[in-house]
Amino acid sequence: MLAALVLTAQAPSGWVTVRTTQQAPILSGFAAVQPGTPVTIAALQPGVLTSLSITPGETVQPGQTIGLLGGPQIAAALATAQGASNAANTNLAAERGKFADHLSTKAAVAQAEAAAKAARADLSALRAASSLQSPVAGQVQSLTAGPGASLQPGQAIAVVQPAAGAWVKAVLFGSQAARLSPGMAARFIPADGAPAVSVTLRGVQGTQPDGGLVLAFSGTGLQPGEAGTLSLSLSPRPVLLVPSEALVLDDGRWWVMLHDAKGDHAVQVVPGEAEGAQTPILSGLAAGDQVIVQDAALLYHRGIAAQYQPPD
Repeated sequence: MLAALVLTAQAPSGWVTVRTTQQAPILSGFAAVQPGTPVTIAALQPGVLTSLSITPGETVQPGQTIGLLGGPQIAAALATAQGASNAANTNLAAERGKFADHLSTKAAVAQAEAAAKAARADLSALRAASSLQSPVAGQVQSLTAGPGASLQPGQAIAVVQPAAGAWVKAVLFGSQAARLSPGMAARFIPADGAPAVSVTLRGVQGTQPDGGLVLAFSGTGLQPGEAGTLSLSLSPRPVLLVPSEALVLDDGRWWVMLHDAKGDHAVQVVPGEAEGAQTPILSGLAAGDQVIVQDAALLYHRGIAAQYQPPD
């Protein structure tokens, strides 16, 4: 549509500087405690099932590795994540060096540290996701895939009948849900006001038609039939924040009015989920950019009107 909408009208003084902050995203979704019903073990990442160490009738324990994922997709994803982690570590070392020479700030070093930590967390999650684990203690009922099978996220591999006890079935949405890995801690918050229960992610059960990822969590003190919310905190990472009122929606796409040396013009952005009066920006802006907040929508649409000539 519009690559850059430049305005000749005088801009209002109400602009703000895009800032970077550290944010620990929280994933949450509906969850319910399941009795000892069969649990499906599924892949978290696309890949090839390189090994499978269980057979029908065998007993497994919570967190026991039952197979491994490999293949070109896993190798490429690991190489990318390793490269991102190496680059983040190099940048951190550079920032620390500049700070020692009084050429950087504590804020810049802190940002680099957070970025390096987030990159390491992504790499660790990907490595953990290549290991397929049983969510519960029980007996293997059946296998739905064998060594050499090409698997997609959520594709079933085995079904386990729990020996006893209950487990939490939760549904989470969004691209970040696909980056989870077994062993991550979460909280199950009962809807009836009972105390929250600490639980541990054990594996994926599958993917719903609406895109929701069905996950299995284990814990103690769970009451079968109890419903509530599953809350899981991800590693802190740097994000760009702008006031939500700076965003303009036009024809299904989001824009902000950028104030820079070229004047005042529209740039397309990809926002994340709004958090109160602030919205994280996933792409389209950089730290230090100045975006117009006051009358942003009016200024944007005034610029569009200037692109058209009235008919003769």
